[in-house]
Amino acid sequence: MLSVSEASRVFTRFQRRDSSAPPQNDSHCAASKVERKTLRALGSVVQFAFILLLFPFASVQAADVSKEKIAFAYASISPSMSAVWMAKEIGAFDRNGLNAELVYISSGATTIQALVGGSVQAALGASNAVVAAALKGAPIIAVASNTSRPGMQLWVQPEIQRAEQLQGKTLAITRFGSTSDFVTRLVLRKLNLENKTELRQFGGVVEADLGFRARQAEGRVSSQAPGPKAKMLVDAAELGIPFSMNLLAVSNEYLSKSPKSVEAIVRAYIEGVAALKTRKAQALKLFEKYMGQRGGSPEMHYEFVMKYLDSVPRIDPAAVETVLEMVGVKGAPKNKLYDNSIIDRLVHEGFTEKLYKGAKS
Repeated sequence: MLSVSEASRVFTRFQRRDSSAPPQNDSHCAASKVERKTLRALGSVVQFAFILLLFPFASVQAADVSKEKIAFAYASISPSMSAVWMAKEIGAFDRNGLNAELVYISSGATTIQALVGGSVQAALGASNAVVAAALKGAPIIAVASNTSRPGMQLWVQPEIQRAEQLQGKTLAITRFGSTSDFVTRLVLRKLNLENKTELRQFGGVVEADLGFRARQAEGRVSSQAPGPKAKMLVDAAELGIPFSMNLLAVSNEYLSKSPKSVEAIVRAYIEGVAALKTRKAQALKLFEKYMGQRGGSPEMHYEFVMKYLDSVPRIDPAAVETVLEMVGVKGAPKNKLYDNSIIDRLVHEGFTEKLYKGAKS
């Protein structure tokens, strides 16, 4: 498509060519002068109209250029990540001045490694991976959370009737350091099975589900049934454990140098949560699009959102303390691990309340 400046040059060349035409004989001279004046006037009108027609496209191109381009990583194909998908689908990132590319990196631990390495500007990944990395000196900080309790269940093969039957058996996880690994260990500790089972890595959530279906594991802690024959043995959310499944993290440098950009990311994420909870029809279509590899019905995924995703994604200090206790550094200072100031300011300004006011699902 021609730009506005290119279109102008085309019409200018047309006008110059017209004005440089050879003179006509006397019998046509008067008529030719009238015709040339008419053509020049018509050309100017057409040029003006053509430029007006192109102006909206030029404006859109300029607007796209002015948006900050970021890479936003998410750690699993799970309804726990769906607010990021919805934010992208409804244009929340664009509205907040960001040209966001969503990047799927299997496993929360690997996602946080990408953030630490500078490959992405923001990441929604395993809370334990975020905290562990920050404790080791990684220059990252959490600015939001997606849940305040573990929205996962312990699923077992049909023949397993009681928790103690898992002793000596294999449980499927994605990777060590991931959310599935961490919550599995939390559940095993509560069931007095810590260090009494084998945890096997399968890579990603889809691969871990497939491993369970192939009976390469007797148990799997997951946000949904890993197979049609899986039986739920324990709901981790009912164990009374404060826990954030994933934290939205950025680098300290990015937060320091581009606080408005980080706020824009948080705003977009909150808009995504609100849209999920208030636009059910659109949310169901979203799950059909993004959750195909995992299976399960869109209604089931929507139920997860309504039950577990926090409308105000404030980081719960008690949830962070759970992680610190599990990694053996209980009581460590938390001010370098997370920052709730953006969330608190948005709540004070009424941003979150406006998103739900008068909304219908």
